[in-house]
Amino acid sequence: MPNNEFGDFQTPIELARALVSALPRRRWARVLEPTCGVGNFLSVIGEQHPGAERVGIEVQPEYAAAASTFGRVVTASIFDFDLARDIAWMSEPGPMLVVGNPPWVTNSQLSVLGSSNRPARANTDNVRGIDAITGSSNFDIAEYIWVKLLTEFSDRPVTIAMICKTQVARNILLHCARRQLPVTGSSLRMIDAKKWFAAGVDACWFSVELGPGMTDYTAQAFPSIDASQPDSRIGVVDGQLVADVDAYERSKHFDGPSPLIWRQGIKHDASAVMELTENNGPRTKLGTGVDIEADYLYPLFKCTDVYRDKLSAVSRWMIVPQSHTGDDTAQLADSAPKLWKYLTDNAIALDGRKSSIYRNRARFCIFGVGPYTFAPYKIAISGFHKVPQFRMVGPYNGKPAVFDDTTYLLPFEDATACAVAYALLTGQESTDLIAALAFWDSKRPVTKKLLQRIDLSAIARASDRRTLRERALAANSSIDAVDQAIDRFTSRS
Repeated sequence: MPNNEFGDFQTPIELARALVSALPRRRWARVLEPTCGVGNFLSVIGEQHPGAERVGIEVQPEYAAAASTFGRVVTASIFDFDLARDIAWMSEPGPMLVVGNPPWVTNSQLSVLGSSNRPARANTDNVRGIDAITGSSNFDIAEYIWVKLLTEFSDRPVTIAMICKTQVARNILLHCARRQLPVTGSSLRMIDAKKWFAAGVDACWFSVELGPGMTDYTAQAFPSIDASQPDSRIGVVDGQLVADVDAYERSKHFDGPSPLIWRQGIKHDASAVMELTENNGPRTKLGTGVDIEADYLYPLFKCTDVYRDKLSAVSRWMIVPQSHTGDDTAQLADSAPKLWKYLTDNAIALDGRKSSIYRNRARFCIFGVGPYTFAPYKIAISGFHKVPQFRMVGPYNGKPAVFDDTTYLLPFEDATACAVAYALLTGQESTDLIAALAFWDSKRPVTKKLLQRIDLSAIARASDRRTLRERALAANSSIDAVDQAIDRFTSRS
Protein backbone atom coordinates (compact mmCIF):
# COMPACT_ATOMS: atom_id res chain seq x y z
CA MET A 1 0.00 0.00 0.00
CA PRO A 2 1.21 3.56 -0.61
CA ASN A 3 3.11 5.17 2.24
CA ASN A 4 2.44 8.74 1.17
CA GLU A 5 -0.35 11.13 2.00
CA PHE A 6 -2.00 10.84 -1.43
CA GLY A 7 -2.69 7.07 -1.50
CA ASP A 8 -1.16 7.26 -4.94
CA PHE A 9 -2.24 4.42 -7.25
CA GLN A 10 -2.37 5.77 -10.82
CA THR A 11 -4.80 3.77 -12.96
CA PRO A 12 -3.05 2.03 -15.89
CA ILE A 13 -4.52 3.19 -19.20
CA GLU A 14 -5.37 -0.39 -20.25
CA LEU A 15 -7.36 -0.90 -17.06
CA ALA A 16 -9.13 2.44 -17.45
CA ARG A 17 -10.23 1.42 -20.98
CA ALA A 18 -11.62 -1.89 -19.74
CA LEU A 19 -13.49 -0.27 -16.87
CA VAL A 20 -15.06 2.50 -18.93
CA SER A 21 -16.10 -0.11 -21.50
CA ALA A 22 -17.95 -2.00 -18.75
CA LEU A 23 -20.14 1.03 -17.97
CA PRO A 24 -23.74 1.33 -19.22
CA ARG A 25 -23.89 2.33 -22.90
CA ARG A 26 -24.81 6.00 -22.73
CA ARG A 27 -23.91 9.21 -24.48
CA TRP A 28 -22.43 11.09 -21.53
CA ALA A 29 -22.80 14.88 -21.66
CA ARG A 30 -20.58 15.65 -18.66
CA VAL A 31 -17.81 13.62 -17.03
CA LEU A 32 -16.16 14.55 -13.74
CA GLU A 33 -13.05 12.85 -12.38
CA PRO A 34 -12.23 13.91 -8.81
CA THR A 35 -8.63 13.10 -7.76
CA CYS A 36 -7.85 12.63 -11.46
CA GLY A 37 -4.09 12.12 -11.09
CA VAL A 38 -2.39 12.17 -14.50
CA GLY A 39 -5.78 11.92 -16.22
CA ASN A 40 -5.94 8.39 -17.59
CA PHE A 41 -9.69 8.14 -17.09
CA LEU A 42 -10.18 11.54 -18.75
CA SER A 43 -8.06 10.32 -21.65
CA VAL A 44 -10.13 7.14 -22.09
CA ILE A 45 -13.40 9.10 -21.87
CA GLY A 46 -12.06 11.33 -24.64
CA GLU A 47 -11.44 8.24 -26.77
CA GLN A 48 -14.75 6.51 -26.14
CA HIS A 49 -17.01 9.55 -25.59
CA PRO A 50 -15.42 12.43 -27.50
CA GLY A 51 -18.54 14.60 -27.23
CA ALA A 52 -18.52 14.64 -23.41
CA GLU A 53 -17.29 17.68 -21.50
CA ARG A 54 -14.47 16.47 -19.26
CA VAL A 55 -13.45 18.08 -15.96
CA GLY A 56 -10.88 16.81 -13.49
CA ILE A 57 -9.86 17.85 -9.99
CA GLU A 58 -6.34 17.17 -8.72
CA VAL A 59 -4.49 18.48 -5.66
CA GLN A 60 -0.95 17.76 -6.95
CA PRO A 61 0.08 20.47 -9.47
CA GLU A 62 2.39 18.25 -11.53
CA TYR A 63 -0.36 15.69 -12.02
CA ALA A 64 -2.91 18.40 -12.78
CA ALA A 65 -0.64 19.76 -15.51
CA ALA A 66 -0.34 16.31 -17.11
CA ALA A 67 -4.09 15.65 -16.91
CA SER A 68 -4.98 19.01 -18.48
CA THR A 69 -4.10 17.50 -21.85
CA PHE A 70 -7.32 15.47 -21.69
CA GLY A 71 -9.78 17.96 -20.21
CA ARG A 72 -10.21 21.01 -18.01
CA VAL A 73 -8.49 20.40 -14.68
CA VAL A 74 -8.97 22.33 -11.46
CA THR A 75 -5.93 22.26 -9.18
CA ALA A 76 -7.48 21.96 -5.75
CA SER A 77 -8.48 19.57 -2.98
CA ILE A 78 -11.94 18.07 -3.47
CA PHE A 79 -12.56 18.55 0.26
CA ASP A 80 -12.71 22.32 -0.26
CA PHE A 81 -15.91 22.69 -2.30
CA ASP A 82 -19.25 21.21 -3.32
CA LEU A 83 -18.60 19.01 -6.35
CA ALA A 84 -22.16 19.25 -7.66
CA ARG A 85 -22.51 23.04 -7.46
CA ASP A 86 -19.09 24.69 -7.54
CA ILE A 87 -17.92 23.41 -10.93
CA ALA A 88 -18.63 25.75 -13.85
CA TRP A 89 -19.78 23.50 -16.69
CA MET A 90 -19.73 24.82 -20.26
CA SER A 91 -22.10 22.23 -21.74
CA GLU A 92 -25.84 21.83 -21.43
CA PRO A 93 -27.08 19.46 -18.70
CA GLY A 94 -27.38 15.83 -19.72
CA PRO A 95 -26.36 12.34 -18.62
CA MET A 96 -23.52 12.79 -16.14
CA LEU A 97 -20.76 10.40 -15.12
CA VAL A 98 -18.42 10.71 -12.14
CA VAL A 99 -15.50 8.36 -12.60
CA GLY A 100 -12.14 7.70 -11.01
CA ASN A 101 -9.81 6.02 -8.57
CA PRO A 102 -9.81 7.87 -5.22
CA PRO A 103 -6.92 7.47 -2.74
CA TRP A 104 -6.22 4.06 -1.23
CA VAL A 105 -5.24 5.33 2.19
CA THR A 106 -7.01 5.48 5.55
CA ASN A 107 -7.66 8.40 7.84
CA SER A 108 -5.41 6.83 10.48
CA GLN A 109 -2.53 6.45 8.02
CA LEU A 110 -2.84 10.12 7.12
CA SER A 111 -2.80 11.00 10.81
CA VAL A 112 0.45 9.05 11.28
CA LEU A 113 1.93 10.87 8.27
CA GLY A 114 0.84 14.22 9.69
CA SER A 115 -1.04 14.96 6.48
CA SER A 116 -3.50 17.83 6.07
CA ASN A 117 -4.84 16.24 2.86
CA ARG A 118 -7.88 14.75 4.55
CA PRO A 119 -11.43 15.71 5.48
CA ALA A 120 -12.49 17.34 8.72
CA ARG A 121 -13.15 14.88 11.55
CA ALA A 122 -16.80 13.96 12.08
CA ASN A 123 -18.42 10.95 13.74
CA THR A 124 -21.18 10.77 11.12
CA ASP A 125 -22.13 7.18 11.99
CA ASN A 126 -22.37 7.83 15.74
CA VAL A 127 -19.68 5.27 16.56
CA ARG A 128 -19.37 4.46 20.27
CA GLY A 129 -16.30 5.84 22.01
CA ILE A 130 -14.64 2.47 22.61
CA ASP A 131 -15.37 1.39 19.02
CA ALA A 132 -13.89 4.61 17.72
CA ILE A 133 -10.76 4.05 19.80
CA THR A 134 -10.31 0.46 18.66
CA GLY A 135 -10.72 1.19 14.96
CA SER A 136 -14.37 1.29 13.90
CA SER A 137 -14.10 5.02 13.21
CA ASN A 138 -11.11 4.59 10.91
CA PHE A 139 -12.13 4.83 7.26
CA ASP A 140 -10.65 4.96 3.80
CA ILE A 141 -10.41 8.41 2.30
CA ALA A 142 -12.08 6.80 -0.74
CA GLU A 143 -15.07 6.04 1.48
CA TYR A 144 -15.32 9.67 2.54
CA ILE A 145 -15.13 10.76 -1.11
CA TRP A 146 -17.91 8.32 -2.03
CA VAL A 147 -20.12 9.71 0.75
CA LYS A 148 -19.34 13.27 -0.34
CA LEU A 149 -20.27 12.54 -3.96
CA LEU A 150 -23.47 10.68 -3.09
CA THR A 151 -24.58 13.43 -0.74
CA GLU A 152 -23.82 16.32 -3.08
CA PHE A 153 -25.29 14.67 -6.18
CA SER A 154 -28.32 13.11 -4.47
CA ASP A 155 -30.75 15.62 -6.03
CA ARG A 156 -29.96 14.80 -9.68
CA PRO A 157 -29.49 11.83 -12.02
CA VAL A 158 -25.86 10.76 -12.11
CA THR A 159 -23.77 7.61 -12.45
CA ILE A 160 -20.81 7.32 -10.07
CA ALA A 161 -18.24 4.62 -10.92
CA MET A 162 -14.91 4.33 -9.13
CA ILE A 163 -12.22 1.84 -8.19
CA CYS A 164 -12.22 1.08 -4.47
CA LYS A 165 -11.67 -1.70 -1.97
CA THR A 166 -14.57 -4.15 -1.80
CA GLN A 167 -15.01 -3.27 1.88
CA VAL A 168 -15.50 0.37 0.90
CA ALA A 169 -18.12 -0.61 -1.68
CA ARG A 170 -20.05 -2.59 0.93
CA ASN A 171 -19.86 0.24 3.45
CA ILE A 172 -21.18 2.65 0.83
CA LEU A 173 -24.09 0.38 -0.08
CA LEU A 174 -25.07 0.20 3.60
CA HIS A 175 -24.64 3.98 3.94
CA CYS A 176 -26.99 4.57 0.99
CA ALA A 177 -29.66 2.35 2.53
CA ARG A 178 -29.39 3.92 5.97
CA ARG A 179 -29.60 7.44 4.52
CA GLN A 180 -32.33 6.43 2.03
CA LEU A 181 -30.36 7.93 -0.85
CA PRO A 182 -32.04 7.68 -4.30
CA VAL A 183 -30.03 4.70 -5.57
CA THR A 184 -31.77 2.88 -8.42
CA GLY A 185 -29.08 0.32 -9.23
CA SER A 186 -25.50 -0.75 -8.44
CA SER A 187 -22.89 -3.18 -9.66
CA LEU A 188 -19.54 -4.40 -8.44
CA ARG A 189 -16.87 -5.93 -10.68
CA MET A 190 -13.82 -7.55 -9.12
CA ILE A 191 -10.38 -6.20 -10.09
CA ASP A 192 -7.08 -8.04 -9.77
CA ALA A 193 -5.37 -5.44 -7.58
CA LYS A 194 -2.19 -7.54 -7.41
CA LYS A 195 -1.88 -7.48 -11.19
CA TRP A 196 -2.76 -3.85 -11.80
CA PHE A 197 -1.46 -2.10 -8.66
CA ALA A 198 0.81 -4.65 -6.90
CA ALA A 199 -1.51 -4.24 -3.92
CA GLY A 200 -2.57 -7.11 -1.69
CA VAL A 201 -6.17 -5.99 -1.22
CA ASP A 202 -9.55 -6.95 -2.65
CA ALA A 203 -10.63 -4.20 -5.04
CA CYS A 204 -13.50 -3.63 -7.40
CA TRP A 205 -15.08 -1.31 -9.95
CA PHE A 206 -18.12 -0.06 -8.08
CA SER A 207 -20.90 1.71 -9.97
CA VAL A 208 -23.95 3.43 -8.44
CA GLU A 209 -26.90 5.01 -10.28
CA LEU A 210 -28.65 7.96 -8.64
CA GLY A 211 -31.97 9.31 -9.85
CA PRO A 212 -35.74 9.08 -9.70
CA GLY A 213 -37.45 5.72 -9.51
CA MET A 214 -37.66 2.75 -7.16
CA THR A 215 -34.69 2.54 -4.81
CA ASP A 216 -32.57 -0.59 -4.86
CA TYR A 217 -29.84 -1.20 -2.28
CA THR A 218 -28.48 -4.39 -3.80
CA ALA A 219 -25.56 -4.70 -6.20
CA GLN A 220 -24.88 -7.29 -8.87
CA ALA A 221 -21.47 -8.80 -8.09
CA PHE A 222 -19.42 -9.81 -11.14
CA PRO A 223 -16.32 -12.01 -10.73
CA SER A 224 -14.27 -9.96 -13.23
CA ILE A 225 -14.30 -6.77 -15.26
CA ASP A 226 -15.48 -8.44 -18.45
CA ALA A 227 -17.83 -11.06 -16.96
CA SER A 228 -21.18 -11.13 -18.73
CA GLN A 229 -23.16 -12.52 -15.78
CA PRO A 230 -23.02 -11.78 -12.03
CA ASP A 231 -22.27 -14.68 -9.70
CA SER A 232 -24.19 -13.22 -6.75
CA ARG A 233 -26.02 -10.20 -5.44
CA ILE A 234 -24.90 -8.37 -2.31
CA GLY A 235 -27.09 -5.84 -0.59
CA VAL A 236 -29.05 -4.52 2.34
CA VAL A 237 -32.01 -6.58 3.51
CA ASP A 238 -34.11 -5.31 6.42
CA GLY A 239 -31.40 -2.81 7.29
CA GLN A 240 -28.59 -5.39 7.37
CA LEU A 241 -25.84 -6.01 4.82
CA VAL A 242 -25.68 -9.54 3.42
CA ALA A 243 -23.16 -11.22 1.13
CA ASP A 244 -25.66 -13.16 -0.96
CA VAL A 245 -29.18 -11.73 -1.11
CA ASP A 246 -30.75 -14.78 -2.76
CA ALA A 247 -29.13 -17.25 -0.34
CA TYR A 248 -30.16 -15.04 2.55
CA GLU A 249 -33.82 -15.22 1.51
CA ARG A 250 -33.61 -18.97 2.12
CA SER A 251 -32.02 -18.58 5.57
CA LYS A 252 -33.29 -15.29 6.95
CA HIS A 253 -35.68 -16.93 9.45
CA PHE A 254 -32.55 -17.98 11.39
CA ASP A 255 -31.15 -14.45 11.43
CA GLY A 256 -30.72 -13.24 15.04
CA PRO A 257 -30.68 -12.02 17.61
CA SER A 258 -28.60 -14.73 19.23
CA PRO A 259 -29.96 -15.87 22.60
CA LEU A 260 -26.35 -16.11 23.82
CA ILE A 261 -23.69 -13.41 23.88
CA TRP A 262 -20.56 -14.00 21.85
CA ARG A 263 -17.32 -12.75 23.38
CA GLN A 264 -13.94 -11.86 21.95
CA GLY A 265 -10.70 -13.32 23.25
CA ILE A 266 -8.20 -11.43 25.39
CA LYS A 267 -6.43 -8.34 24.04
CA HIS A 268 -3.13 -7.36 25.62
CA ASP A 269 -0.87 -6.01 22.79
CA ALA A 270 2.23 -7.49 24.44
CA SER A 271 2.62 -11.07 23.24
CA ALA A 272 6.32 -11.22 24.13
CA VAL A 273 5.41 -10.61 27.77
CA MET A 274 1.90 -12.02 28.25
CA GLU A 275 2.18 -15.16 26.12
CA LEU A 276 4.49 -17.99 27.18
CA THR A 277 5.44 -21.28 25.56
CA GLU A 278 5.27 -24.64 27.29
CA ASN A 279 8.66 -26.37 27.52
CA ASN A 280 9.06 -28.12 30.87
CA GLY A 281 7.20 -25.19 32.34
CA PRO A 282 6.25 -21.76 30.99
CA ARG A 283 8.97 -19.88 29.14
CA THR A 284 9.31 -16.65 27.21
CA LYS A 285 9.76 -16.78 23.45
CA LEU A 286 13.50 -16.43 24.08
CA GLY A 287 13.46 -19.57 26.21
CA THR A 288 13.76 -17.98 29.65
CA GLY A 289 11.83 -19.79 32.36
CA VAL A 290 9.06 -17.82 34.08
CA ASP A 291 8.18 -18.44 37.72
CA ILE A 292 4.87 -16.83 38.64
CA GLU A 293 1.81 -17.85 40.65
CA ALA A 294 -0.07 -20.62 38.79
CA ASP A 295 -3.44 -18.98 39.49
CA TYR A 296 -2.64 -16.39 36.81
CA LEU A 297 -1.54 -18.81 34.07
CA TYR A 298 -4.12 -20.20 31.63
CA PRO A 299 -3.90 -22.53 28.62
CA LEU A 300 -3.78 -20.33 25.51
CA PHE A 301 -5.00 -21.17 22.03
CA LYS A 302 -4.56 -18.83 19.07
CA CYS A 303 -7.05 -18.50 16.23
CA THR A 304 -4.95 -20.79 14.01
CA ASP A 305 -5.01 -23.47 16.73
CA VAL A 306 -8.79 -23.22 16.77
CA TYR A 307 -9.12 -23.33 13.00
CA ARG A 308 -6.75 -26.30 12.62
CA ASP A 309 -8.15 -28.08 15.70
CA LYS A 310 -4.79 -28.14 17.47
CA LEU A 311 -6.46 -28.27 20.85
CA SER A 312 -5.44 -31.65 22.27
CA ALA A 313 -2.48 -30.39 24.28
CA VAL A 314 -1.31 -27.13 25.82
CA SER A 315 1.64 -25.56 24.01
CA ARG A 316 1.15 -21.96 25.17
CA TRP A 317 0.13 -20.10 28.32
CA MET A 318 -1.32 -16.65 28.79
CA ILE A 319 -0.79 -14.49 31.84
CA VAL A 320 -4.18 -13.16 32.96
CA PRO A 321 -3.56 -10.57 35.71
CA GLN A 322 -7.20 -9.48 36.05
CA SER A 323 -10.58 -11.16 36.32
CA HIS A 324 -12.19 -7.99 34.95
CA THR A 325 -10.70 -5.04 33.04
CA GLY A 326 -11.60 -2.68 35.88
CA ASP A 327 -9.64 -4.61 38.53
CA ASP A 328 -6.89 -2.74 40.34
CA THR A 329 -3.66 -4.55 39.47
CA ALA A 330 -1.68 -2.81 42.22
CA GLN A 331 -3.01 -5.37 44.70
CA LEU A 332 -0.93 -8.01 42.86
CA ALA A 333 2.13 -6.68 44.68
CA ASP A 334 0.76 -8.36 47.82
CA SER A 335 -1.44 -11.17 46.48
CA ALA A 336 0.90 -12.36 43.68
CA PRO A 337 4.40 -10.94 44.34
CA LYS A 338 6.13 -13.16 41.76
CA LEU A 339 3.70 -12.06 39.04
CA TRP A 340 4.05 -8.42 40.08
CA LYS A 341 7.83 -8.66 39.85
CA TYR A 342 7.56 -10.24 36.37
CA LEU A 343 5.22 -7.50 35.17
CA THR A 344 7.35 -4.69 36.58
CA ASP A 345 10.49 -6.28 35.12
CA ASN A 346 8.74 -6.00 31.74
CA ALA A 347 7.22 -2.59 32.40
CA ILE A 348 8.90 -0.95 29.41
CA ALA A 349 7.00 -3.17 26.98
CA LEU A 350 3.71 -3.05 28.90
CA ASP A 351 3.76 0.67 29.69
CA GLY A 352 4.76 1.39 26.10
CA ARG A 353 1.66 -0.13 24.53
CA LYS A 354 0.48 2.51 22.07
CA SER A 355 -3.26 1.88 21.90
CA SER A 356 -5.25 4.58 23.68
CA ILE A 357 -7.50 1.93 25.26
CA TYR A 358 -4.85 1.46 27.94
CA ARG A 359 -4.82 5.10 28.96
CA ASN A 360 -6.30 5.94 32.35
CA ARG A 361 -6.58 2.23 33.14
CA ALA A 362 -4.92 0.07 35.75
CA ARG A 363 -1.26 -0.57 35.04
CA PHE A 364 -0.64 -3.77 33.04
CA CYS A 365 -4.38 -4.12 32.32
CA ILE A 366 -5.86 -6.32 29.59
CA PHE A 367 -9.15 -6.27 27.67
CA GLY A 368 -11.67 -8.94 26.78
CA VAL A 369 -11.67 -10.46 30.24
CA GLY A 370 -14.66 -11.15 32.48
CA PRO A 371 -16.55 -14.04 34.09
CA TYR A 372 -16.94 -15.61 30.64
CA THR A 373 -13.15 -15.94 30.38
CA PHE A 374 -13.12 -18.45 33.21
CA ALA A 375 -16.12 -20.56 32.11
CA PRO A 376 -14.93 -24.20 31.91
CA TYR A 377 -16.55 -24.97 28.54
CA LYS A 378 -16.44 -22.88 25.41
CA ILE A 379 -17.24 -22.91 21.72
CA ALA A 380 -14.55 -21.04 19.79
CA ILE A 381 -14.12 -19.88 16.19
CA SER A 382 -11.34 -18.02 14.39
CA GLY A 383 -12.23 -14.59 13.07
CA PHE A 384 -9.55 -14.61 10.36
CA HIS A 385 -10.03 -17.84 8.44
CA LYS A 386 -12.16 -18.22 5.32
CA VAL A 387 -13.93 -21.42 6.34
CA PRO A 388 -15.96 -21.28 9.59
CA GLN A 389 -14.80 -23.98 12.00
CA PHE A 390 -16.52 -24.09 15.39
CA ARG A 391 -14.67 -26.03 18.11
CA MET A 392 -15.74 -27.28 21.53
CA VAL A 393 -13.07 -26.63 24.13
CA GLY A 394 -13.14 -27.93 27.68
CA PRO A 395 -10.84 -27.34 30.66
CA TYR A 396 -7.24 -28.59 30.80
CA ASN A 397 -6.33 -30.12 34.15
CA GLY A 398 -9.14 -28.12 35.67
CA LYS A 399 -8.13 -24.79 34.10
CA PRO A 400 -10.31 -23.07 31.49
CA ALA A 401 -8.78 -22.33 28.11
CA VAL A 402 -8.32 -18.72 26.98
CA PHE A 403 -8.00 -17.31 23.47
CA ASP A 404 -6.41 -14.37 21.68
CA ASP A 405 -8.47 -11.45 20.45
CA THR A 406 -8.74 -12.82 16.91
CA THR A 407 -10.98 -15.59 18.29
CA TYR A 408 -14.65 -15.44 19.31
CA LEU A 409 -16.23 -17.65 21.93
CA LEU A 410 -19.42 -18.71 23.66
CA PRO A 411 -18.90 -19.57 27.37
CA PHE A 412 -20.73 -22.36 29.21
CA GLU A 413 -20.74 -23.63 32.77
CA ASP A 414 -22.38 -26.83 31.60
CA ALA A 415 -20.85 -29.31 29.13
CA THR A 416 -24.23 -30.48 27.85
CA ALA A 417 -25.45 -27.00 26.93
CA CYS A 418 -22.13 -26.49 25.17
CA ALA A 419 -22.64 -29.72 23.19
CA VAL A 420 -26.15 -28.73 22.09
CA ALA A 421 -25.01 -25.24 21.03
CA TYR A 422 -22.16 -26.86 19.10
CA ALA A 423 -24.62 -29.16 17.33
CA LEU A 424 -26.76 -26.16 16.39
CA LEU A 425 -23.82 -24.09 15.14
CA THR A 426 -22.41 -26.88 12.99
CA GLY A 427 -25.74 -27.84 11.42
CA GLN A 428 -26.80 -26.96 7.88
CA GLU A 429 -29.09 -24.11 8.98
CA SER A 430 -26.27 -22.19 10.65
CA THR A 431 -23.82 -23.04 7.87
CA ASP A 432 -26.18 -21.68 5.20
CA LEU A 433 -26.86 -18.49 7.15
CA ILE A 434 -23.16 -17.80 7.66
CA ALA A 435 -22.53 -18.37 3.94
CA ALA A 436 -25.20 -15.77 3.12
CA LEU A 437 -23.85 -13.21 5.60
CA ALA A 438 -20.06 -13.53 5.52
CA PHE A 439 -17.82 -11.58 3.15
CA TRP A 440 -14.87 -13.93 2.83
CA ASP A 441 -12.63 -11.33 1.21
CA SER A 442 -12.67 -9.28 4.41
CA LYS A 443 -9.57 -9.24 6.60
CA ARG A 444 -11.71 -10.61 9.44
CA PRO A 445 -14.68 -12.33 7.76
CA VAL A 446 -16.12 -13.74 11.00
CA THR A 447 -17.06 -11.01 13.46
CA LYS A 448 -19.01 -10.73 16.67
CA LYS A 449 -21.70 -8.82 14.77
CA LEU A 450 -22.12 -11.73 12.36
CA LEU A 451 -22.16 -14.37 15.10
CA GLN A 452 -24.76 -12.45 17.09
CA ARG A 453 -27.08 -12.83 14.10
CA ILE A 454 -27.23 -16.65 14.41
CA ASP A 455 -30.47 -17.34 16.26
CA LEU A 456 -29.77 -20.68 17.90
CA SER A 457 -33.27 -20.82 19.35
CA ALA A 458 -34.89 -20.49 15.92
CA ILE A 459 -32.56 -23.17 14.58
CA ALA A 460 -33.39 -25.45 17.52
CA ARG A 461 -37.13 -25.08 16.90
CA ALA A 462 -36.72 -25.84 13.19
CA SER A 463 -34.33 -28.78 13.63
CA ASP A 464 -35.25 -32.44 13.68
CA ARG A 465 -34.99 -33.27 17.38
CA ARG A 466 -33.65 -36.79 16.88
CA THR A 467 -30.88 -35.61 14.57
CA LEU A 468 -29.99 -32.77 16.91
CA ARG A 469 -29.91 -35.13 19.88
CA GLU A 470 -27.61 -37.57 18.07
CA ARG A 471 -25.19 -34.82 17.11
CA ALA A 472 -25.12 -33.42 20.65
CA LEU A 473 -24.69 -36.89 22.15
CA ALA A 474 -21.51 -37.31 20.14
CA ALA A 475 -20.02 -34.85 22.61
CA ASN A 476 -22.07 -35.74 25.73
CA SER A 477 -23.23 -39.11 27.02
CA SER A 478 -26.42 -38.21 28.94
CA ILE A 479 -29.63 -38.35 26.86
CA ASP A 480 -31.71 -36.71 29.61
CA ALA A 481 -29.25 -33.84 29.99
CA VAL A 482 -29.13 -33.29 26.23
CA ASP A 483 -32.94 -33.25 25.98
CA GLN A 484 -33.17 -30.72 28.80
CA ALA A 485 -30.57 -28.51 27.10
CA ILE A 486 -32.46 -28.70 23.79
CA ASP A 487 -35.64 -27.70 25.61
CA ARG A 488 -33.89 -24.65 27.06
CA PHE A 489 -32.82 -23.54 23.60
CA THR A 490 -36.21 -24.06 21.98
CA SER A 491 -37.98 -22.13 24.76
CA ARG A 492 -35.73 -19.06 24.50
CA SER A 493 -37.22 -16.04 22.76
